[in-house]
Amino acid sequence: MPAPVRTAAASLRVLLDGMIDYAGLFPPASLDMKTCVQNCRRYRNTPEQWALGRFVLPVGRLDEFLIARRDAPLDRWRLSGIVSTDIATDLSAVEEFNRKASNAVMDSLEVRVRCKEDILLAAQHLPPGAMAFFEIAPERAAELLPVVREVGGSAKLRTGGVVAEAFPTVEQIAGFIAVCAELGVPFKATAGLHHPMRSVRPLTYEPDSRAERMHGFLNLFTSAAIAWSAARAGRDAGRTTLATCLADEERANWHFDEDALTWSGENEPRRMDLKALRATRTEFALSFGSCSFEEPLADLHELDLL
Repeated sequence: MPAPVRTAAASLRVLLDGMIDYAGLFPPASLDMKTCVQNCRRYRNTPEQWALGRFVLPVGRLDEFLIARRDAPLDRWRLSGIVSTDIATDLSAVEEFNRKASNAVMDSLEVRVRCKEDILLAAQHLPPGAMAFFEIAPERAAELLPVVREVGGSAKLRTGGVVAEAFPTVEQIAGFIAVCAELGVPFKATAGLHHPMRSVRPLTYEPDSRAERMHGFLNLFTSAAIAWSAARAGRDAGRTTLATCLADEERANWHFDEDALTWSGENEPRRMDLKALRATRTEFALSFGSCSFEEPLADLHELDLL
């Protein structure tokens, strides 16, 4: 008889629902457009399609996407566009694309900003109905996140890359999450989050790749749930608690049940019920970009969570 199919606990399903924005075009995968589009269509027909979010691509490659998708039709393509330094031109191109494209919409935009003026410029040219994620350095969170809130935007946190220097510390990430929670600014993350738990992993897919300690997406989104649950109750979760959760490498401290997620990495366990997890995912910690959709899920299987 075939082995029974394991069903993810309700708390894990809520936490992961639509969480992974597929970014196969970007390092370290760096796949071509045709392969990525075909992959995205294939993922939409797997049992774990519920974890898949948007397809991430540079705005400047929209024409290439339209050609590639002819061989990979879907009822609806939801896209997140990486905006270049020519912010006004790219956002104008997105507005035209959304007006003309059939069965596709770029309703999420990701803009790397250096200053307040960049944020205001992007907000001024934002296409109707599109959500803007402003990527800022974590050390500038206190300075720029209030501006993001003023324009009704969301934040983007880069959590790694293909070199060790690209990874912020757990304290920097904890500070970023804490300020977002305090201000009520939603955020997404990107880069270096292929694995559920914080662990030492190769930085690329090359056989001789250097290995470094990488952040885990369960660590990140659990700490976000702790911060957001506290903020909604008018409390401060404490940056030390958030950093401890982000740094926790013990799988045994995560308990996914049908009614709640409990993290027991401190003396006092932190329990988030399904309502709190849904609020975190819909209001606060929205998604993360990954150049692999399969690797995060394979790791969850290895951890006996899927």
